[in-house]
Amino acid sequence: MSIGTYWLASNSPRRREMLSWIGWFFNAVSSQVDESIGLDEPALDYVKRLALSKASIEVKDAREGDVIIAADTIVVLDGKIIGKPLDPHNAYEILQLLRNREHWVVTALAVRQAGQKEILLEICQSQIQMRDYSDEEVNMYITSGDPMDKAGAYAIQNDMFHPVVNFSGCVASVMGMPLCHLERTMRKNLNYQPCNATEICQKNLKYRCPISERVMSGENIG
Repeated sequence: MSIGTYWLASNSPRRREMLSWIGWFFNAVSSQVDESIGLDEPALDYVKRLALSKASIEVKDAREGDVIIAADTIVVLDGKIIGKPLDPHNAYEILQLLRNREHWVVTALAVRQAGQKEILLEICQSQIQMRDYSDEEVNMYITSGDPMDKAGAYAIQNDMFHPVVNFSGCVASVMGMPLCHLERTMRKNLNYQPCNATEICQKNLKYRCPISERVMSGENIG
């Protein structure tokens, strides 16, 4: 049986945009999972749990052969999970905390075929070095509204704020959808027709990825 419709279990407009680059026909559905962090829950366990929970949701209109895709992205500083800002003041506090420091961004990607319980899970970790931006720049960035729906209160791709000065890992993963990892996962399905997600991703991000070949060869990154 060939693959039918793709379902993206995510509220993120960035994930929807990135998935649209591939050219798949997909529907987006709200995941509606509890994102509370468990007591003493390690960061990796947390992000895996959320991605798996999102991929496990019942999609009312999904049919046999459809594919459900879910992802969750977290920022981790000194082992502590930093979520989305609660308000502009909290966004300011987070950006002050990250300024001129290294942290990790971890994305868990989960894929399930409708009607099946098995979930394929991928983890992508990227190391980020933030620049020494000024208080004025932080205030201007917060005024733009861009930080408010993002873990760590920033977008790596924001040209105005340009928060990152050094980076190792997957840019697409930091944005919320590691497309090479998704392509690698989908190729485990014999009915999937491969696409060149590597070129598609790099073309849209205008970025030459140093790890895509390693990802597609099956290497675990991070």
